[in-house]
Amino acid sequence: MMVPIGLNTASLQKRRDIGIDEIVDFVLDNNFSAVEFRDEYPFSENVSKEEAELIKEKLAGNNIRCSVHLPFYDINLSAFRPDVRIAGLNILKKSLNKAWRLGAVTVTVHGGSMRRNYYSESWEEYAYKLSIESLKELADEAEKYNIRILVENLNLFKKNELVVHYLPDIMLKTKKELNDRIGFTFDVGHAVSTPLNPVDFVEHLGSGNIVLAHLNDNHLNSDEHLAVGDGAIDYDSFVEAYINRGWGFTLLFETATVESALRSKAYLNRLVAKYSL
Repeated sequence: MMVPIGLNTASLQKRRDIGIDEIVDFVLDNNFSAVEFRDEYPFSENVSKEEAELIKEKLAGNNIRCSVHLPFYDINLSAFRPDVRIAGLNILKKSLNKAWRLGAVTVTVHGGSMRRNYYSESWEEYAYKLSIESLKELADEAEKYNIRILVENLNLFKKNELVVHYLPDIMLKTKKELNDRIGFTFDVGHAVSTPLNPVDFVEHLGSGNIVLAHLNDNHLNSDEHLAVGDGAIDYDSFVEAYINRGWGFTLLFETATVESALRSKAYLNRLVAKYSL
């Protein structure tokens, strides 16, 4: 079975001096079929319009699927202060334009959060309402570029933060609220912070609603972004289900280091071979 395997570029971008051309060469040299650029500093400042056009041609010429992870540092689509939320939306809209120039057909976005010291049922409902308003505005902008918004499931590891989208029913409710204009990015490492294991999470969410998946490992108590196989997540069951249940979403390694991304690729290939027999 041919499994679409790609790379989220977070690990490469820890090198502040790396250029986008070097990132793309790494993707090609290591036979990835997809790439998700993380649009955070310094990448967000260092890619010119001319460079983006050249990269778009190079990726298309090598049949590499392109996606962009929209900025999330210092941005909160559920921010209670309107000026903060609007500023974040403007940054994301600018990132959408860059994604379009790179030839991306999808972008991943974090849907918002609130500090737990604000927590009450009414505050949680208000944070969700603000997230929906923000995502609607972002989806409107994305349609101008023929790009699809993918909302990522976030984790519950942080004790002082309550994220808006962390369980399948909330995410499916959001999809309905937005008239089915969004899809999902499924993060395996985030899913294990919930009562659901990754396989059950996908089944509840619906594999057909998932476009991309972030693969990384942890020890079930923090978001470590280890190499797949280095933590406690049951990737055997996940890969077995992926193959036997006919899931087809793209798998992207989102690890802390370049070395762990490559080790993850080798580990995943062994599991794919094991369960494809």
